[in-house]
Amino acid sequence: MEFKTTKNPKDQEEPELSSAPEKSMYLRKKATAQMRKSYHFSRFLLKGLRLAGQIGICLALAGLLVWIVAYAYSSDRFLLNTITINGCRHLDCRGLEAAIRRDFPKHILQIDLKPLQQRIESETWTRRAEIRRILPSELVIYVQERTPIVILELRGELMLADEDGILLDKYDTHYGKLDVPVFKGILGDNADGYRQYQEENSERVRLGLRMLAELESGSPEYTRSISEVDLSDKSNVRIMLVDDTAEIQFGDRDFLKRFNKLIANMNQYRELKNQYGEFASVDLRFESQIAYRRRNIPGSPAGEPAEVRR
Repeated sequence: MEFKTTKNPKDQEEPELSSAPEKSMYLRKKATAQMRKSYHFSRFLLKGLRLAGQIGICLALAGLLVWIVAYAYSSDRFLLNTITINGCRHLDCRGLEAAIRRDFPKHILQIDLKPLQQRIESETWTRRAEIRRILPSELVIYVQERTPIVILELRGELMLADEDGILLDKYDTHYGKLDVPVFKGILGDNADGYRQYQEENSERVRLGLRMLAELESGSPEYTRSISEVDLSDKSNVRIMLVDDTAEIQFGDRDFLKRFNKLIANMNQYRELKNQYGEFASVDLRFESQIAYRRRNIPGSPAGEPAEVRR
């Protein structure tokens, strides 16, 4: 039997051949890791450059905007040149324009439109105002004026007011003919005194207008037959008819219903006037009857009733 202690040459080469792939795989892994690191770094660098570019563009735009604003607010090109006011009929537009030029900045971009609107709406005749800036140098103002629809008597002086009870001016024919009753019983001895009680007076004017509107819905002739409306007592609206001296007492509701009751009993009213003379008041606040109160006439026969209810 023979034993061999030396290896076959082919067997000796095999370990050397098998070690080569292991070294090659290690080198490939290392190269791949380096490539990945390089790729991530490139992406990070690219993002940084993009971000820096965006920041630079934003800063440039912001700087440009600041320059434009600074130029606009300092340039004579934007000085207020023209003020156009539309809708003036009774409002003093020339005086208002002069006040705007005096009280507000001369540069159109420096004018705060909200205070300007409040200033215009503080004018007696102005109900609303809208303002537009037309660059470079024009203001356009649209005014909605108040409409005079009420004649008030203040201590013998006739004044005009709108539907909200805002006092406008003294009554004058150049405002046109107003075929409306005169409202009396308003607080204040003059225009300034009236405005001190503005809220209360506005409530009274609205009550009178509500009464007239209710009568108007029954017939336009009803309101034409009224010469005065007394609003001194808000719980009892009183009117005077044309060509009659008696106060007609309505209370504070059911105006049309109560006026219809008066019209339905007008013949009775005339008969009582022929019998008793002029009445001081006609009270329509009772559901089933009308109370006629006589005037205190010196020398009238004794025993005649002071009040007649029918």
